[in-house]
Amino acid sequence: MTHSAPAPVPGTPAATRADARARALRTVLQGAVSTVLVAVAATVVTVVTPAEVIDWTALGVAVATAAGTALAAYVQRRLEGVGQ
Repeated sequence: MTHSAPAPVPGTPAATRADARARALRTVLQGAVSTVLVAVAATVVTVVTPAEVIDWTALGVAVATAAGTALAAYVQRRLEGVGQ
Protein backbone atom coordinates (compact mmCIF):
# COMPACT_ATOMS: atom_id res chain seq x y z
CA MET A 1 0.00 0.00 0.00
CA THR A 2 1.35 3.42 -0.90
CA HIS A 3 0.66 6.78 0.62
CA SER A 4 0.91 9.98 -1.32
CA ALA A 5 2.88 12.85 0.09
CA PRO A 6 0.79 15.78 1.28
CA ALA A 7 0.60 18.75 -1.05
CA PRO A 8 2.71 21.78 -0.10
CA VAL A 9 0.88 24.34 2.02
CA PRO A 10 0.16 27.49 -0.05
CA GLY A 11 2.46 30.40 0.82
CA THR A 12 5.28 28.19 2.11
CA PRO A 13 8.71 27.96 0.45
CA ALA A 14 7.89 24.42 -0.73
CA ALA A 15 4.71 25.63 -2.43
CA THR A 16 6.57 28.54 -4.02
CA ARG A 17 9.26 26.17 -5.33
CA ALA A 18 6.62 23.82 -6.76
CA ASP A 19 4.78 26.72 -8.38
CA ALA A 20 8.02 28.13 -9.80
CA ARG A 21 8.91 24.74 -11.28
CA ALA A 22 5.46 24.36 -12.83
CA ARG A 23 5.59 27.85 -14.34
CA ALA A 24 9.11 27.28 -15.68
CA LEU A 25 8.06 23.97 -17.25
CA ARG A 26 5.08 25.62 -18.93
CA THR A 27 7.35 28.39 -20.21
CA VAL A 28 9.86 25.84 -21.56
CA LEU A 29 7.09 23.99 -23.37
CA GLN A 30 5.72 27.22 -24.80
CA GLY A 31 9.21 28.21 -25.93
CA ALA A 32 9.76 24.78 -27.48
CA VAL A 33 6.51 25.05 -29.44
CA SER A 34 7.52 28.51 -30.65
CA THR A 35 10.95 27.23 -31.67
CA VAL A 36 9.43 24.32 -33.58
CA LEU A 37 7.13 26.74 -35.38
CA VAL A 38 10.13 28.90 -36.32
CA ALA A 39 11.99 25.80 -37.57
CA VAL A 40 9.00 24.68 -39.62
CA ALA A 41 8.65 28.15 -41.10
CA ALA A 42 12.37 28.21 -41.93
CA THR A 43 12.09 24.80 -43.57
CA VAL A 44 9.09 25.89 -45.63
CA VAL A 45 10.97 29.00 -46.76
CA THR A 46 13.93 26.80 -47.70
CA VAL A 47 11.75 24.50 -49.76
CA VAL A 48 9.91 27.37 -51.42
CA THR A 49 13.12 29.34 -52.06
CA PRO A 50 15.65 26.73 -53.29
CA ALA A 51 18.81 28.83 -52.78
CA GLU A 52 18.06 29.51 -49.08
CA VAL A 53 19.64 27.49 -46.27
CA ILE A 54 18.27 26.99 -42.75
CA ASP A 55 20.02 29.44 -40.45
CA TRP A 56 20.94 27.07 -37.60
CA THR A 57 22.54 29.90 -35.66
CA ALA A 58 19.29 31.85 -35.60
CA LEU A 59 17.41 28.70 -34.63
CA GLY A 60 19.89 28.08 -31.81
CA VAL A 61 19.39 31.64 -30.59
CA ALA A 62 15.62 31.04 -30.55
CA VAL A 63 16.13 27.90 -28.43
CA ALA A 64 18.47 29.74 -26.05
CA THR A 65 15.96 32.58 -25.78
CA ALA A 66 13.20 30.14 -24.84
CA ALA A 67 15.40 28.53 -22.19
CA GLY A 68 16.46 31.92 -20.84
CA THR A 69 12.84 33.00 -20.63
CA ALA A 70 11.97 29.89 -18.63
CA LEU A 71 14.86 30.51 -16.26
CA ALA A 72 13.83 34.14 -15.81
CA ALA A 73 10.23 33.06 -15.07
CA TYR A 74 11.49 30.60 -12.45
CA VAL A 75 13.73 33.16 -10.75
CA GLN A 76 11.04 35.85 -10.82
CA ARG A 77 8.48 33.54 -9.23
CA ARG A 78 10.95 32.51 -6.53
CA LEU A 79 11.71 36.16 -5.79
CA GLU A 80 8.02 37.02 -5.60
CA GLY A 81 7.45 34.18 -3.16
CA VAL A 82 10.24 35.18 -0.77
CA GLY A 83 8.18 37.73 1.14
CA GLN A 84 5.10 35.55 1.50
